[in-house]
Amino acid sequence: MNERTTNVKVAGGISLIAGLWLMLSSYFMALGYSSNEFVVGLLVAIFALIELFSVESSMWVSWVNGILGLWLLLTPLFFAGMAMGVIWNSVILGIVVIVLSIWSGMSSTMGMGHPKMG
Repeated sequence: MNERTTNVKVAGGISLIAGLWLMLSSYFMALGYSSNEFVVGLLVAIFALIELFSVESSMWVSWVNGILGLWLLLTPLFFAGMAMGVIWNSVILGIVVIVLSIWSGMSSTMGMGHPKMG
């Protein structure tokens, strides 16, 4: 396994943990299964699994997770009345997901110089 594949898999694994944390935190904060944190956490976890099992798909998965991370970061601006713990959880995990998606995207095997890209 080369360094690029390893980086993508590590970023995918940490993204999976972040997604699972978002899902669990919505339970611990009594937000429910239809809350923003649970739904976004589920999506981040699903796309992280895709990234882990299909490194070739990591470029588009990185974009999707980056958008989900941005949504988490901006969520407190759109939903009034969020508890301070939920706001911090959303902002911190949003930053984590964005950073991991950038790292994964930059390490992607489908980047510049890949034989399939020409």
